Amino acid sequence: MLSLLVGSLRRAWPEHALGAAAIGVVVAALLAQRAVSDSAEKAVHDLAHRMGRNMVVLPRGLEVADFYRLNFNDAVLPEAQADEIRRSPLAQHIRLVEPRLYGNVSIKGQDLVLVGTPDAPPAPEGMPTPVVIGAAAAKRLDARPGELLTANGVELRIARVDEAPPEGLDLALFVPLARAQQILDRPGGINALRLGGCWCSIDVPTLARQVEQQLPGTRALTVAGMLAAQKGSVATMKRYSSALLAVGLGLVAGIIATLIASQVRRQIREVGLLLAVGLTPVHAVLLFTIRAALVAGLGAAIGLVLAGPATNLLAAMLLGLPLASPRGMAAPVIGLCILVACVVAASLALRAARLDPSAVLREP
Repeated sequence: MLSLLVGSLRRAWPEHALGAAAIGVVVAALLAQRAVSDSAEKAVHDLAHRMGRNMVVLPRGLEVADFYRLNFNDAVLPEAQADEIRRSPLAQHIRLVEPRLYGNVSIKGQDLVLVGTPDAPPAPEGMPTPVVIGAAAAKRLDARPGELLTANGVELRIARVDEAPPEGLDLALFVPLARAQQILDRPGGINALRLGGCWCSIDVPTLARQVEQQLPGTRALTVAGMLAAQKGSVATMKRYSSALLAVGLGLVAGIIATLIASQVRRQIREVGLLLAVGLTPVHAVLLFTIRAALVAGLGAAIGLVLAGPATNLLAAMLLGLPLASPRGMAAPVIGLCILVACVVAASLALRAARLDPSAVLREP
């Protein structure tokens, strides 16, 4: 029995590998969809917690998804727009106006984020600029406090490694705004305005529209607006979750059925010969069923490996947020795929095992 199983797997390994790969793609897609529907709401609330009551004003040329994925382009706003908000009638509602400049830099071959803030410690005359660095960035650079770094020709000195950096930017270096403008070659430019306040006496979406009118070419993001948009995406994913699961299981069953049916048709004489020399119908069914279970198990394992990249891709397209693939899904996914494969394979193999061996062997 074992030698027959090994021999059949070896002879038709390309076909089995193709079937496993197809199952893997289906499983990865199902897991990615499950991750988005189950984890997106938590990620949205985490983002809302980080933003608190803040409003973020971005240039219209910078996509919101890119901003939160820390991919920054050349779109900037004049730094003077911060003073424009402070002098405007909107200042009665806004207590905090903080201009910032974010950018991507490479230091020692490592891709990091540079954040220019007005509250970063200034550099003494003629001395390297002090920077606060996130713990993950320090680990990547193998850097410690007091060490010197160079970013686009500007000398920096690590003043402190922050284990809990602002906004969770663990891969960032925080420098004075003017120095960030120099390093990123954005003189007088910013690409984010962080506004804060109580906003108890004004409708927040209305305030956001007024900010955009005050600062043409900008978009104002609020927690309420982001939550509404993201929850809509989450609700859509959940609405179709059951249908997608059914379709996915149907595809797995179809792949297994096609694979087994093809093998049964091509190996019908082999089955008849095995039955004629004494192989019992039960063993014939077990042979096809075990083979299908192995292919389905391998396909499910491939799907679990692909689930991480597929989840990130789907989450980026739908939500603009990084999500982790569902945890604790390995055993249920592999078990379910094997169960579906066994049921389909056993039903097809049982029909083949019931054939009359003498009639099969007389066929041309």
